[in-house]
Amino acid sequence: MPLDPRRLLLLRAVQHTGSVLAAARALHLTPSGVSQHITKLENEAGLALVDRDHRGGGRTIRLTPAGNALADYADGIAQALTVAERGIARLRDSPAAPLRIGGFSVALSELAVPVAMRMAAGDPTIDPRVYEVSAAEGERMLADGDLDLLLTEHGAEDSSERPLNLVEVAVMRDPLEIIVPRTWPADLDLKMLLARPWITTSFRLATRRHLERLCREHSIELDAHDIGAGSAPTLLALVANGVGATIIPTLALQQNPSPNVRISKAITDPGARELVGVHREDAPAPVTKLVTELRRYATEELQAGYRPAHT
Repeated sequence: MPLDPRRLLLLRAVQHTGSVLAAARALHLTPSGVSQHITKLENEAGLALVDRDHRGGGRTIRLTPAGNALADYADGIAQALTVAERGIARLRDSPAAPLRIGGFSVALSELAVPVAMRMAAGDPTIDPRVYEVSAAEGERMLADGDLDLLLTEHGAEDSSERPLNLVEVAVMRDPLEIIVPRTWPADLDLKMLLARPWITTSFRLATRRHLERLCREHSIELDAHDIGAGSAPTLLALVANGVGATIIPTLALQQNPSPNVRISKAITDPGARELVGVHREDAPAPVTKLVTELRRYATEELQAGYRPAHT
C-alpha cells in the first residue's frame, strides 16, 4: 500500500516533539487524530512504528527503529515542500514576463502559438503575446525593443535593410505544392500545365520568377493572373473555381483544405520556402528556448503530421 506523505510528516513531528500531545498542538490536530494517523501509517507500511511498551506520562512516545527510519525519510519531503513554497512565492511576487512573437498569419497560428502556449503551461513566468506583422514592420519592432522574435520567410520581399544587432536563425523548411482545379485533367505534363492559366501574387516574387524560368525553358509565354498581395485562402478559392493553377506552401495548404483542388506532380520539385526566426543578438533565454522548441515541433510533430490532402 502506498505511504501517505502527509502521515510521514506527522510521524516526523512526533519524532521531533517526543509526544503525541506536542505534535498535535504543533499541527493543530487532536491527540486522538494524531494517534489514528500513526495507526493508519503502520497499516500502510506493514510495520510497527511506535514502541508501545515504552510510554510515559504526558503522552510521551518512543518510535521503533522502523518508525525513526520513516521519520528521517520525511525530512526530505519537508525540505522539498519548503523549496516548492519558496518557488511559488517567487512566482507570485514576480509577474510573468511577456514573450512577444511577431510574424505572418500561418507561421503564428500553425507554429508559434501552439509551441509558445506549451512553454507557458510549463513555465508560469512566460506570457506569450503574438502580433501579426509584415517582415519590415517586425524588424522595426525588434530593433525598437517592441518584439522579441519575428517569424518570417528567408529573403522576404517586404523585409527592410536589417539592423546589425539582429540575427537570423533557421526554423523549418516548408515545401511548395502546385495546386490545380480538380476539374483539370490529371495527366497534364509539365509543358501542358505551364501553358494553362496561372494565378500569382506580387507579394512573393520568387514564386513568379520560378514560373517564368520554367516557361522560358519550355518556350511558353506565362499566362498569369496577378492578384497583388494575395493570401492562401484567396489563391485557393480562385483555383477551386477554375481560374488557374498556383503555388502554395504546404503549411498554408494544410490550414486551408478545399475539396475542389488537388496537388499536381507535373512539376517534381517546385521548391520550398525557408521559415526563419529573427531576434536581437542579446535575446533573453526564453527566446532562444522558443526557437529550439519551434524547430523540434516543426520536425517531430508538424512536418511529420502533414496530411496527404488534395490528392
